[in-house]
Amino acid sequence: MPTFDLPENVLAASENILLRDLLESPAFSYWMVSSLCNGVQAGRSYTEQVSEDEEFFVFKVQKLLTAIPIETKRACFKETATQVVNNKNARVAAAQARSEHIRIIG
Repeated sequence: MPTFDLPENVLAASENILLRDLLESPAFSYWMVSSLCNGVQAGRSYTEQVSEDEEFFVFKVQKLLTAIPIETKRACFKETATQVVNNKNARVAAAQARSEHIRIIG
């Protein structure tokens, strides 16, 4: 799986944010559950060898996710999908509104 390096200041700042904080946040909770589920699923399809530490980390996340009722997970997937569609529609509407103010000379 491709990896990338985040700047050290970002990693340092992330030490002040707990997963619990994100899961309890109205702005992030749906996205976190969806993201964690997708990450575990992607890890299963990854064919290259990973370290034992990474395997154990994924196992711990998977164990956490099994404690979340399937109805909750479905609600999270539905909400994130709705938000993606709404954001896309808003971008399209904004682009159309901008284009209405453009006069083409030709």
